[in-house]
Amino acid sequence: MEQFKSWRVSAHGLQPFRPCACPGAATTAGAAARGMPDEAATGPMLGKGSELEKVYYMPHNMGHNDGVNCMIMAEGRIFSGGRDENLFVWRPERSPSGEMQLVQDCPEIRLGSSITSLCYEASSTWLFCGLWSGAIRAFCKQPVKDEQLLGHKRSVTCLQVHSSVLISGSNEGTVRLWTIGPSGSFQCHGQPLTNPSGPVNCLRVFNGALWLGGQQGITCFDLESLQARGTIASQHPITGLLQFENFMIATFRNGEVSIYDASGGQIFNRQPMGEHTSNTAVQLMMHPVANKPMLLCGQTLGYITAYDLPEFRPRGSFCCKDRSDVKAIVDAQSEGLFLTAGLHGDIIIWRWTQGGPQTSVSPFAPSPFGAPGGMSGMPATAQPCGGMMM
Repeated sequence: MEQFKSWRVSAHGLQPFRPCACPGAATTAGAAARGMPDEAATGPMLGKGSELEKVYYMPHNMGHNDGVNCMIMAEGRIFSGGRDENLFVWRPERSPSGEMQLVQDCPEIRLGSSITSLCYEASSTWLFCGLWSGAIRAFCKQPVKDEQLLGHKRSVTCLQVHSSVLISGSNEGTVRLWTIGPSGSFQCHGQPLTNPSGPVNCLRVFNGALWLGGQQGITCFDLESLQARGTIASQHPITGLLQFENFMIATFRNGEVSIYDASGGQIFNRQPMGEHTSNTAVQLMMHPVANKPMLLCGQTLGYITAYDLPEFRPRGSFCCKDRSDVKAIVDAQSEGLFLTAGLHGDIIIWRWTQGGPQTSVSPFAPSPFGAPGGMSGMPATAQPCGGMMM
């Protein structure tokens, strides 16, 4: 707890697992202009020769025909869900020339509705796909199964598995709990929970409570009674919830970041500052050289700002693809690698280094993205973007 004292001061039809051969804006008032960052607020721009290296950029003739909404990592593969209603599965490989690349692992799977959230549960090998229509498609690897969970009437924005229960949050402002019934199929448990803070954007189980990030704030439900404990009101929608040690980090659409203790008390708040005036995706990861935890905040127009924790010191900012809102950030849990996906369908692999030209063996050896058999990154995300944790 001693190291976090600084936070107590405000800082203003197909089965994806079945083997199959592959087929051949304007600036916010008062903010710095993009490309001319306020380094005191968001750090230096991380370009060529910096500690951040762009390892791979997916060619335009590959992948999604529209924006990527969500992306997770599971079983050593990358799963991306898009506005084009397609689920893609990618595997990392080396090209004949030795360059790193992502290769399509099986034909894309059309789900009939925009894919808005993804979640993978390693022990049961279930992959859950939340859809814009309100349905949830569920695929099991072992044994091979394909189910459709019906109940929500609007887009399923977030998914998480806790104690063998699938929790789904929706833009209609409800949360549903799904369990496997006697028939072996999923069924909705009890009545849906109505979120006092409005449409649900993200969720996280933390300290015996279900935290829901909504359009009007954060609401905590007791996991035993399923009754709301209280709501932290906000004028701006919550876009992400991440647990870091015994704290909860919340990101807001306007670029604000707040940190709460386990009881919901705010211990740190960073107001929109410099270029950082939006939040569209968020991820925690470790810097491989500095060995420090970092918070990566994805923003509109394709930018990401990285902060060192617990000091919340800006390490730097960079652009993924110009004007392509960052929709997902995935920590590969291997040699400083992470992936980003954007509103223009871009998927990019990045690597934190010591800076300067790099020569090394394949960063995907011996395991492409973390240990096989489970989802890397934070405990089980499936992030709205990236999948929520399990």
